[in-house]
Amino acid sequence: MIRCNTCNVDLTENNWARSRRVRNHKLCNSCKSETNAKTNPNNNPKNNPNRLYINGKYIPRKDPRYKVFKPGNYKNINDAIFEQSPASTIKEGYVYVITNRAWPEWVKIGMAIDAEDRLNGYQTSSPMRDFVLEHSVASNDRRKSEKEAHTRALPLATDCKGEWFKMSVKQAITILDSLNEYGYTRAAKEADPISEEDNLQGSLF
Repeated sequence: MIRCNTCNVDLTENNWARSRRVRNHKLCNSCKSETNAKTNPNNNPKNNPNRLYINGKYIPRKDPRYKVFKPGNYKNINDAIFEQSPASTIKEGYVYVITNRAWPEWVKIGMAIDAEDRLNGYQTSSPMRDFVLEHSVASNDRRKSEKEAHTRALPLATDCKGEWFKMSVKQAITILDSLNEYGYTRAAKEADPISEEDNLQGSLF
């Protein structure tokens, strides 16, 4: 029996393209599709510039949201709203470390135009207002710096869930300081307890 070199499934006429059978290329159709998506981003539906995804879910053209938001792959509805605003073109901002005593071993490494405003946005989801901005650094390109920070955090963290990493605050701060373009840092700061509302940018997690 001939098997796929990647997933080890039995190869038959139903899952093995004739072109690959002729060349004795032992790769099933499913594995070929996955390989194409990885090697050629244009083959990945989520990279199609004319498709809309929100929170990983495909939004068809007949959905009212397709008429409101431009095509793209957004983390959530707030992310989609922000990307439609003029502020989305601003590259400068901050990469930050936020913690919450409810999860003492976890830190969030994220980016925002204003880190303290982002902190206040987090507090709206916590009745205890117990999120703390441990550290933030300025960046000419906050998205690029955040991506680099996540890349450096992954091998140091014992676990990872999205932008939350199971690692020490000290480790996270060290990562951010290595990204700092201006030599500028902020001391740990809690949000203003009298702030009642967050603006659009602050509400984005």
